[in-house]
Formats: sequence, C-alpha cells, structure tokens
Amino acid sequence: MQLHVGILLAGMLVAALTALFYVHLAYRKVMRAMHEGILRAQEGTLRPVSVSRFPDRFLRHLVADHNLLMSSLSSTFAEMEECQYQVICERNRNEAILRSLPGALVCVDGELRINLSNHEAEELFGLSHDILHGQNLFDLFALDESSREILRDAFLYERPIVNKEILLHVGGEARYFALNLSFFRSDNLNETGAVVSILDISEYKHLQEHIYTMEKLAAMGQLAAGVAHELNTPLGNIIGYAQLIDDARVGTDQVERYTQIISHEARRCARIVEDLLNYARRDHCQMEICELNTVVKDVVDTIIFCQGKRYEVDVSFDPGPELPVKASPGQLDIVLVNLLLNAIQATAGGQNPRVVVSVRTQGGHQAAVVVEDNGPGVAPELCRRIFDPFFTTKEVGKGTGLGLAISQSIVTKLGGSIQCDSAFQGGARFVLTLPHAQSRESMNHGG
Repeated sequence: MQLHVGILLAGMLVAALTALFYVHLAYRKVMRAMHEGILRAQEGTLRPVSVSRFPDRFLRHLVADHNLLMSSLSSTFAEMEECQYQVICERNRNEAILRSLPGALVCVDGELRINLSNHEAEELFGLSHDILHGQNLFDLFALDESSREILRDAFLYERPIVNKEILLHVGGEARYFALNLSFFRSDNLNETGAVVSILDISEYKHLQEHIYTMEKLAAMGQLAAGVAHELNTPLGNIIGYAQLIDDARVGTDQVERYTQIISHEARRCARIVEDLLNYARRDHCQMEICELNTVVKDVVDTIIFCQGKRYEVDVSFDPGPELPVKASPGQLDIVLVNLLLNAIQATAGGQNPRVVVSVRTQGGHQAAVVVEDNGPGVAPELCRRIFDPFFTTKEVGKGTGLGLAISQSIVTKLGGSIQCDSAFQGGARFVLTLPHAQSRESMNHGG
C-alpha cells in the first residue's frame, strides 16, 4: 500500500516538474520573441510578435499589449512620414515659387532682421544667402528720408504698403522699384513678421515717361493746328496794314494808327505762340506743390486761343478757392488738355456750343476739376469703357483711344481719379479729383 502511494506521489511530482518546465520554456520563448521584436523596433521594423496560443492569461495580455504598441507605433510613424513628405513637398513648392518671382522678396522678424530671402534678393543686394540673413532691413535699404519715414511708420503701426515707388542705387545706377509690405502673425501671437517684396520697374518708368511725352506731343499737334488757325487773323491784319503803309497812300495820322494796329496784332501773335511754348516747356517729371487754379487757368487760356476759337466753342473758367495739390503741372496739362479737347470736339458744330471748367473742394480732403459741355453726352453704358485703352467713340482716324486711359493712369498715380458722371443731363460731365497736398503729406506721415 505504501509502495503504491510512493509511486503515485513520485509520478505527480514528475508531472508537476514537467509542467513547470514546459511553462518555463514557453515563457522564455515568448520573452525571446518579444525581445527580438523590440530589437527590430529599434532598427525601425515594427512587427507584431507571433507565438503559438498559450493558455496563460498574463502572457496572452502581455503579447497582445506588445502587438498593440507595435501597431500603434507603426501607424504613428506612417502618419509622421506622410506629414514629413507633405512638409517637404510644401517646402519645395514654396522654394519654387520664391525662385520664380520676378522681384526680390525677403521676410523679416519682429526686430526687422531678414530670415528668408529668394535668389532675386541675393542678386539685387549682391550678398550671399548666409550673409543676407540677419541683416537689418533699414541697413539694407538705402532710402531717402521721406521713404524711410513711410517705412518706419508702416512697421510702427503695422500698416501695409502697396506699390510704393522707391529709388535705390544698384551697382552705381539709380533704379526705380515698387515696394510692397504685408504683415503676418507667427505661432506666438505676440510676435509679428513681415514680407517685403520689391520689383524693378525702371523700364516701366522709362516707358511711362515715353508715353507721357508722346501723348503731350499729340496734344501739342492738336494745339498747333489751333494756333495756325488763330494766327491767320492777326497775320492777315499785319500784312494788310503793312501793304497800305507801303503804298504810301495814307497820311501821317493813318500811318501812326496802322502802325499801332500792326504792333497790337504782332503782340497778339506773340502771346498765342508763347501760350503754346509755355505748355510745351512744362516739366512733367518734376513733382511739386502747385496751385490747382493756376494750372487749370493756364491750360484753359491756351485752349481758348488754340482750339476754342478755331471750333467757335465758348470755353469759360470758374475758379475755386486756393487748392494746393502735389503734382507736376506737366502731368496735369496732359489730363486737362485731353478732357478739354474731347469736350470741344464733342460740342463743335452744335447749337451755342460751350464748355465750362470749374475748380472746387470735394469731401473736405480733395480738390476737384469739373469739365462740363453741352454736347451729345456719353451713354451710361459707355461711361466705364471710355477709360479702357484703345476704346474710342470717335470716327476712325480721329482718335487713338489712349487719351483718357493715359489720363486715368496719371491721375491714379497722383492718388486721384477721373469719373464720367452718367447722371448728368444735357451733355457730358467729367470730374477730376486730386487729394489736397496737406492730406497727402499727412497720410504719408501717419497723421
């Protein structure tokens, strides 16, 4: 009996030891698989551990948690790679955009130091990428005091700048640039950055000056035709009275009277020619403060002698209060002559043709020149189109369609506008508006 019990106990002990040994081997196998999985994960390979089914709950949970971790890490890394790929693509796209920009572009931080630039900026300033970064914007831009003040106010009040013309000396040559400035907030909302772009417009400026000159020459051609017509009368009088004196058929008193008439008619010719020369000599490039009434009166007087009498159109001027504007008389001449010639040609041949030019204030901060005529007027649907280049309502060969387009461009550059009053009855009315010189100065100085 005791022998059987001993054999049974021995068998149970062997079975227990066998089971314990089996469990130990299983644990070692699972732990070895997990260890190898962790080593693979360190090398970048995230794979779940594959082991045969084991009844131990703790071991099952451990393997399941390990595989879940590997799966989560694999998904996270895949998303990170996708994000990294998108960031690289976006960076390459932005760099391609920067490289393709026709002008120089720099970004500055809150301390006005450059932290981003494109190739055009490096070429413009003659500095490498590494040297350009960290430069102060104001040290880089050698601006005149007026432009520096505008730029300082823009950064002080975070005021954008759009197409501000500046003059920079590049390679010893003075060139014109269009400056644009815009602001943005960084991730830290307390920090502000700015993007500064400058585009070389020197060729455009030269072309613009050329167009202005051509337009002025065209206007002078029309005025010259009026001058020739206007000179015919006094020259005819001079020739006639000179012939009477030459025939010696008049007395001394008549000779003296005829001589006075000849002198008067000669001065009249000189005045007509002088008006045309004064118009031609105006420098349209020089910006200055000019009194609007004076400029308008000079142009109206020239038009009266050159074109008004030729077409038998009554041209009158109604001056307003003293209104200084920041503009060059030559540029205003081109605009005013275009408006007046259009008005005269539109009314010529009509009944009691007349053109009225007046100067007045408008809106407290603007000066206005109003040109009214009693011609056929402008159809409301054409009021906007007449400022388009090459659009004209005149007969073929009598208009280029550029006069009003160039005039609008000039006035817009001066900060004003030209509008056709579509509601005006009994003819056409054009309103030219310009900012007062004081208001332009206060705007430029942030006042």
